[in-house]
Amino acid sequence: LMKILIIEDDKNQLKILSKFFKDNGFKVFSASNGEEGIKTFNEHNIEIVISDYRMPGLTGKDVLKKILLINPNTPFIIITAYSSIIDAVEMIKIGAFDYIEKPINLKYLLRKVNNAKRFLTTRDTKQQTIKRLKQEEFDQDYVFHSEAMTKILKTTNKIAHTDVTVLLTGESGTGKEVIAKIIHKLGPRKNNNFVAVNCAAIPENLIESELFGHTKGAFTGATSNKIGRFELADKGTLFLDEIGDIPLSIQVKLLRALENMEFQPVGSPETKKVDVRLISATNQNLKTSIKEGNFRKDLFYRLNVIPIHLPPLRERKADIPKLIQYYLNSGHEKNKFNITDKAIDKLISFDWPGNIRELRNVIRRITALASKDIITESELPEEINKSVDKNSDLNNPKKLETMEKKHIKKIIKKCDGNQVKAAKILGIHRNTLRRKLRKYDLE
Repeated sequence: LMKILIIEDDKNQLKILSKFFKDNGFKVFSASNGEEGIKTFNEHNIEIVISDYRMPGLTGKDVLKKILLINPNTPFIIITAYSSIIDAVEMIKIGAFDYIEKPINLKYLLRKVNNAKRFLTTRDTKQQTIKRLKQEEFDQDYVFHSEAMTKILKTTNKIAHTDVTVLLTGESGTGKEVIAKIIHKLGPRKNNNFVAVNCAAIPENLIESELFGHTKGAFTGATSNKIGRFELADKGTLFLDEIGDIPLSIQVKLLRALENMEFQPVGSPETKKVDVRLISATNQNLKTSIKEGNFRKDLFYRLNVIPIHLPPLRERKADIPKLIQYYLNSGHEKNKFNITDKAIDKLISFDWPGNIRELRNVIRRITALASKDIITESELPEEINKSVDKNSDLNNPKKLETMEKKHIKKIIKKCDGNQVKAAKILGIHRNTLRRKLRKYDLE
């Protein structure tokens, strides 16, 4: 039997939880305070810990830190009041596995503990998870090497097994939906539906029906029953893109649905219950929308439990060469394209206001019109050549060389000196890389 430790200063709560997990096949150990809990953890090789946050003496946060020092792989689930969600999120950042709000839903808590069991059986291969994700699972490949995106991937890996709501922010085209899909694919819901809704693309009078469904005759044009996106996403993940465009009248119903995981289809007296993990995204500043009265503050706090900001492509230029290389050859079975160093330099120097989506479309346009398999500056769109030629850095060879040297040095370091791998990432021939290594004295 798997050993589980429950730390709770409320005797009645402790008794209920202990009996529940014993009945569900666990070997249960209990403690009424943090000091006793740590002692029990050491003595019995505990595998999973459930602890209240607010306790006399050591708090749940104190216990978490001490237990992670003993065994950093221990799944630690924190029990918190709704008013202390911010503290619970902080603990997840420290290393907690998940959290649950009071009053405790035992069925919901059991699912979290089962997620922890699954995590324990797969943790040895967890670091390889990203490598196993096939490119075709996503609408666009999300390759990167910048420090900012590496941190984001670590965060997604950490929160994927939880049910906490995530708010993705960033400019249009930065890949928010791709990150949402990665979170879904890394979590326990991966074999269930990922349902995406673009809130900005749905007319205001239809969005309630789209989210919650409707019955036949509920309104003009409702000729049959319709299942809403919430119901379609049951046991899976619901991704609400452009959440800032949801009308205020629907925001109230969305908040209620998220709080209770239940809703009523339009025109129906029946209440439906679902189990959905919600991820939302926006390119707007929701705090500004709240001040202007266009977005509910309580809904924002419900959505913004784990915020992830995706920086624009112009702020992570280290990602551009690999993206170029990927898009040059994706979808081309017969033709394999190469690109000159000068053309790459110009693409790196461009600001990409449309971000990854714009880069992808530009490369696809170039390859569709290309008359040869080597892409030079002349094949680049006129607007890119004109824009970059005005850039003083590009007209200053010393500045450009400094930037190129730093970038090559960084990629070589990431590849542990493997020139073949580095050349592939940089999108240049290995011989070209060798010349540049000699030029910059990086050999």
